[in-house]
Amino acid sequence: MTFARNAAAVSTLAVSLFLVSANASAQEAGSSDDSDIVVTATKRAESINDVPMSISAASGDDLAAAGIRSADDLGKIVPGFTFTRSAYSTPVYSLRGVGFYNYDIASTPTVTVYQDEAPLPFSSMTRSAAFALERVEVLKGPQGLLFGSNSTGGAVNYIAARPTRDFAAGFDAGYGRFDAWELGGFVSGPLGDNVGVRVAARHEGSGEWQRSATRPNDRNGKRDFTQLRGLVDVTGGERLTVKLGFNAFWDKSDVQAAQLIQINPLIPPFVNPLLTAQPIVAKDARVGDWTAGTNPKRDDRQWQMTGRIDYELTDAISLTTLTSYSDYRQRDVVDPDGTALVIADTVDVGKIKAFFQEVRLSGEFGSGSRWIVGANYENNKVREVQTLRSTEASGFAPFAIFFGLPVPDDIDLTSDQKFKNYSAFANLDLALGDRITLHGGLRYTDTTDNYTGCTGNSANGSLAIGLGILTQGNPNALGPDPQCTQLDLNLQPTATRTKLSENNISWRVGADFKPNRDVLIYGNISRGYKIGAFPLIPASSVTQYTPVKQESLTAFEAGFKWSLADRKVQLNGAAFHYDYRDKQTLGSVILTPDIFGPLNLLVNIPKSKVTGFELQAVVRPADGFTLNGGVTYVDSEIGDFTNFDPYGTVRNFKGEAFPNTPKWQWSVAADYEVPVSGSAKAFFGANLNGRSAANAALGENAILRIDGYTLLDLRAGFGSADDRWKVSVWGRNVTDKYYWTNAYKIADVSARFAGMPATYGATFAFRY
Repeated sequence: MTFARNAAAVSTLAVSLFLVSANASAQEAGSSDDSDIVVTATKRAESINDVPMSISAASGDDLAAAGIRSADDLGKIVPGFTFTRSAYSTPVYSLRGVGFYNYDIASTPTVTVYQDEAPLPFSSMTRSAAFALERVEVLKGPQGLLFGSNSTGGAVNYIAARPTRDFAAGFDAGYGRFDAWELGGFVSGPLGDNVGVRVAARHEGSGEWQRSATRPNDRNGKRDFTQLRGLVDVTGGERLTVKLGFNAFWDKSDVQAAQLIQINPLIPPFVNPLLTAQPIVAKDARVGDWTAGTNPKRDDRQWQMTGRIDYELTDAISLTTLTSYSDYRQRDVVDPDGTALVIADTVDVGKIKAFFQEVRLSGEFGSGSRWIVGANYENNKVREVQTLRSTEASGFAPFAIFFGLPVPDDIDLTSDQKFKNYSAFANLDLALGDRITLHGGLRYTDTTDNYTGCTGNSANGSLAIGLGILTQGNPNALGPDPQCTQLDLNLQPTATRTKLSENNISWRVGADFKPNRDVLIYGNISRGYKIGAFPLIPASSVTQYTPVKQESLTAFEAGFKWSLADRKVQLNGAAFHYDYRDKQTLGSVILTPDIFGPLNLLVNIPKSKVTGFELQAVVRPADGFTLNGGVTYVDSEIGDFTNFDPYGTVRNFKGEAFPNTPKWQWSVAADYEVPVSGSAKAFFGANLNGRSAANAALGENAILRIDGYTLLDLRAGFGSADDRWKVSVWGRNVTDKYYWTNAYKIADVSARFAGMPATYGATFAFRY
């Protein structure tokens, strides 16, 4: 019945919008024809309606109007895109059900984010990408060919607004609920005949929006986020263009507090009596909890430099080099257990240094045929230390009760990884006349990851003593103070030092047919890979640091793009099937001795599959009036696979849907703009987006269910006819819907992260 209701609702939506497609918000992306969006998904500028793959696009102005400040919010306008906040706040992005849920900052994503084609190889680095933009492009399906970092789910490419030929400037200011405020601006223009410069800055601040469930006067949720971007464009004659960029952010915001939803002691006989008194949170997004005095907070910063050189060797052949270097640092205080007790309190310190270099040649021949060949290199270094304190968790109680030892405190979990990636690629688009084009491409990738992992002794030394007693009956078996406490096969403490070396060949073949300028029909078969990964977890055995191997995804997709009614209607649709091998996921293991209870472990699911379809569109029934919407259906299914669920039960998960993967996602938007005088206009808009239910983990346990939800945003305002200035009021989640984006089991509890409650405010913008 639930399926039938969802199907009926979505079908009604699709019919009522005339099966509309392709994010209308992207119509300002830079084309002379307002129904013809220009994108660079194939490393060349062309109409989105000529690109034979599924793409969503939106302009920077429309992202701002929809309240989209980062990739976390892209699901508002991109059906099939899902954001999940992990227990340690690392963002997880999925497209069409393809995602990789893990806690640490070294997690290589299945959906890679790019800034002007330069990869941000780890999701923690993506917070400032959606700033001062021309547009964003979301490419769905495996992207292991033309983009630098292989990915099985897709790619998000943010394109910055470049320097203008004439002087331009502007500023934006806003104020809203919870004392939220923002102030930003830009200056752009030429410095001489051949140099253009653009500088943009922005700051977002707010007061607290959460309160403690046990201490009502303790508050959390401040926003303190600053962004900076500087761009320089240089031309040298008619053939040479140089583009330089500098991006940076500083994030000193509070970390969102989790909500306790159930108590699940690891070792029930030793549960802390205070745990049963912790309040369960129900249907109030503004309530969470954390340990008094911990002050969950970020202290993160990042800077990135990019350089691109384009040189036309001949009228038909161009050389492009792209270089980027990023430096990311974080010190996050997180308390993911949702209680006032010290159960999983963590200080997460990390740094990333990421270098990328690409060189490619591209050219055209014949009538509409083109080619690209190139190579790229990545060198990424990641170090992370999570200092875990669990002094009030049941897992450590036996240390005091049976051994007379202090409860272990301040355990350091350390990961050092050095990634090197070499790739070479080639792509050919062969035009067979004016209507048919064949596509084919290959990429060879060779990757190594040198890894060092360590679960350190507790600060008071009791962890090593207790492990010695439990494993060998000798409190001195592990030595006086071992650096690492995970045990090898001989029950000796050791650091884990190993290397994961992998290679693969990703590819794509396809064809498209264009019977006229308004219709494109296409079909593609492609294969993409995601490299293997190591975990950052509390380990008592070296076997827990065994990496998962690379996953592969073979995608079959057929679709159409159709402009009709004199381009007042744009319809896009696609059907897809994914054959998924060795899907990486977060599983569990219980070791002997059972010290920590069910422990996270990265595992490969041998076989799984995804089947689905999407419809997207835009309709303009009258001047100034735009309707747009989209729907995605994703049927994911795990093959024969047995593992522990998060609660320690061995189960076969065959037939289950992927975690964090709703079957249905939809979005609908309406915008109306009307003149009120010769020099002024008014505008009104609404966005409705939603998703069906999903489960957050293997096992489909009811407590980890993520209910479906629908959110409504509204906006209205007025401004000058030439867009020099405008004043707008807005509301997001105006119905104050209680929803959550993740639920998880950690230590003695189950907890979740709620979505933001209703917010509202006003914004003033001025352009010169």
